[in-house]
Amino acid sequence: MPQYKNQHYVPKFYFRLFSKNQNTICTFNISNERFIEHATIRGQCSKNYFYSKNTEIESTFSHLEGLSNAKLRKIIEVKNLDCLTEEEKEHLKSHILFQHGRTKHAHDRENDMANYFFNFLKPAMYEKAKEDGEDIPWKDIEETRIVMNSHQTLLMSMMSGILWFDLKIVLLENQSKIDFIFSDNPVVMFNSYFNDIHPLGTTGIASTGLQVFYPINSKLMLFLFDSNFYNVKSLSKVRINKNKDVQRLNGLQILNGDKNIYFENFNSKEKVEEIYKRLKDKKPANINEYEIMGSRVAEDGTYRELLRTSAPKISYNIEKLSFLSHKKLNVPFGIRNPTMVSIHRKITDAVFKGKIKSMDDLDNFIKQATSHKEPKL
Repeated sequence: MPQYKNQHYVPKFYFRLFSKNQNTICTFNISNERFIEHATIRGQCSKNYFYSKNTEIESTFSHLEGLSNAKLRKIIEVKNLDCLTEEEKEHLKSHILFQHGRTKHAHDRENDMANYFFNFLKPAMYEKAKEDGEDIPWKDIEETRIVMNSHQTLLMSMMSGILWFDLKIVLLENQSKIDFIFSDNPVVMFNSYFNDIHPLGTTGIASTGLQVFYPINSKLMLFLFDSNFYNVKSLSKVRINKNKDVQRLNGLQILNGDKNIYFENFNSKEKVEEIYKRLKDKKPANINEYEIMGSRVAEDGTYRELLRTSAPKISYNIEKLSFLSHKKLNVPFGIRNPTMVSIHRKITDAVFKGKIKSMDDLDNFIKQATSHKEPKL
């Protein structure tokens, strides 16, 4: 097999953080509801040329993974975040967002959105073909689908790291009798503050009240959160002793998992099965939600609609976590940090104009922008 042909959307090093022998992982397949004690890590969460046939992309990702792996292993070794500088913590947040955007689940969401909008254009395409004398059957147009390049989703994730600069990051140390598990979509974004009181999606990366959960082995998890809305027992490390806390956190992985759930010890099988059976009916049926928010007739006489799209809301209660509480506020849902959103827009514009061509360019741009100096490009 050519080097970098088999491209992983959850890296092998991450699986090995949960593996006893570094080669296999305990697996629960969601569709078949079947357990596998020794699934080969090499074959998990991968697909030939998933990102691109340009294998330099996978080579670059491998380099980034190496940097992330070093940080995560350092945290695991000392069991705290004090081993990282503030700059390294920001890079770690960017890695987490990068991981969120690189999965098959994220890629499938982008494809679903693209084809949802594409379907609106198909009748006009059919009529235009007839006007031009093209003999294209409606069935051919109807069955045509857009296939997005997965590296486009990744590019947006890599450019969006600045939107998490204001999130606090805490290490959760699991001292209970139950292990942390993870899924093929391991970075979970949730919003327990607004989930039940705001009617629309609440887990955008710039949303007020955002929470991010990312297990890094069976006993440690990274927790990012909007400190304006939550109290946490410690802003450094929180020790979790209650089994119920771990089960609630594991439930987030079950609800957000795509095809598989993974865990370190096969003795955890019963606990995984127990929580899966309790939550499987709550797993979203659709990968995206769409809603028409309004409509109007434009000045040119065309009918237009305002469409909202978001990740499906999940009815799930984590307010009973012993280490987390909601602040009593009367604040509406909205954008968490408008300044960072403005800088992010400038970053996006600079990237697409070819003014940011490397991670060093991006780092320099962010440093200048956050120091209130106009970036030099």
